Amino acid sequence: MLHEFLQLIDEVRLLDHRLVQIADRLHRDEPVSVSERAVLEFLLRNGPTTVPGIARARHVTRQHIQIGVNALLAGGLIERRANPAHARSPLLSLTEAGRQLMETMQGREGELISSLPLDADAEDLAAAARVLAAVRNALPSDNDPSTEKDER
Repeated sequence: MLHEFLQLIDEVRLLDHRLVQIADRLHRDEPVSVSERAVLEFLLRNGPTTVPGIARARHVTRQHIQIGVNALLAGGLIERRANPAHARSPLLSLTEAGRQLMETMQGREGELISSLPLDADAEDLAAAARVLAAVRNALPSDNDPSTEKDER
């Protein structure tokens, strides 16, 4: 099982590198980096969220998310809103410009995905996603949500 696990990890790394290359090429004229796009996508999928909430969900540091958030705020793609649950941690949400940018980027990605000669069906892809989620959930994390205050 160790050999197969290491093969899986290698494929994940190779896929990650390929996806970054494709995203860079596909969206080279857009004003956001790959990590900033991830914040936009998170807000599109999940709605208004705090920096700590995004960091916890993505298993990265608050500082990592804050760097992208600062650029997105400066670009007018996201905005701060009052957070009734926590005065010092505002909710972040997409602006209309941020929503339109994500729709444009997802449209390009959808065209690419639908043109792929992929030898896998929806069931195969769902099974692969379940396996990857199981592996991710089994691995230890430095970002243990039980050690941080809930600021969402």
